[in-house]
Amino acid sequence: MRGEVLLLRTLLLCLFLSAAVGKTERCNPRDKAALFKIKESFGNPYLLASWHPDADCCTSWYQVECDPTTNRITALTVFAGELSGQLPSAIGDLPFLQKLIFRKLTNVTGPVQPAIANLKYLNFLRLDRLNLTGPVPGWLSRLKNLTFLDLSFNSLTGSIPSELAELPNLDALHLDRNNLTGPIPASFGSFKGKFPSLYLSHNRLSGGIPPSLANYNNDFAIDLSRNQLQGDASVLFGAEKSVQSVDISRNLFEFDFSKVAVLPPNMTSLDMNHNKIYGSIPAAAVDSDLQFLNVSYNRLCGKIPTGGQLQSFDSSAYFHNRCLCGAPLESCK
Repeated sequence: MRGEVLLLRTLLLCLFLSAAVGKTERCNPRDKAALFKIKESFGNPYLLASWHPDADCCTSWYQVECDPTTNRITALTVFAGELSGQLPSAIGDLPFLQKLIFRKLTNVTGPVQPAIANLKYLNFLRLDRLNLTGPVPGWLSRLKNLTFLDLSFNSLTGSIPSELAELPNLDALHLDRNNLTGPIPASFGSFKGKFPSLYLSHNRLSGGIPPSLANYNNDFAIDLSRNQLQGDASVLFGAEKSVQSVDISRNLFEFDFSKVAVLPPNMTSLDMNHNKIYGSIPAAAVDSDLQFLNVSYNRLCGKIPTGGQLQSFDSSAYFHNRCLCGAPLESCK
């Protein structure tokens, strides 16, 4: 009888210890407290309903990721739902955050949250398709590990801060579809690292392309379309360049295209429509590997060179120029 009682007690103790171990939480309590502040600041929305106090944020919560070794929060991704308010300062209380994403949340307003500057390990910042206002903050240059920065599709105003060129690891910068004004910073000709892919379209930028952009030869894409930029954009072309895609359409650029001796060998897309570009299409264009071309609505003249990909594009890629002719347009007289 005593043996049976002892066995029963042993089994109950094992069950108790197993339950206790099962309740051990990975989530760091400081991180969990910061996340609850974030949830509360947005009015405890349904989008964050999985953020329950009795659940482990590392195993049961949506929108967050934890480091498998340290159990600290390394990623916060919130998108496409009902969320209203400003980005809360408690975001800055997640010190090991590497990825921060808020996107497709058009009721999120206010400025880019200054507390993000505290996130020294951050390498991926995406705050797009919100309704953010105010300037693009210069303090973003303090986030030296950033490889990707996206503030597109907002209502940001003011000029582009020159300090962004101090980001040594940046691969891509998206500031498109805002209300930014002023020039492209001259400092963008001297990024601390390689030249990042640059997306500045659909703003109200003015002035010219910094001549120092001619110094770069790493792979990148550049989209400056739908601004008020002017002057010479030929610094983007040349045999030594590795630019893959150039879109300078719907600006006020004015230069002699025939003086471009060679298109970059890696270029697959070139859009220059709706500018004041003159001269002729350079003969070297036949040696390019273009998959997309649009030079319409400019002031180009002369025969379209024959060969390469140039005749594979339809007439809409060339029409509304001063006197371009030859296939796929009408024959030259």
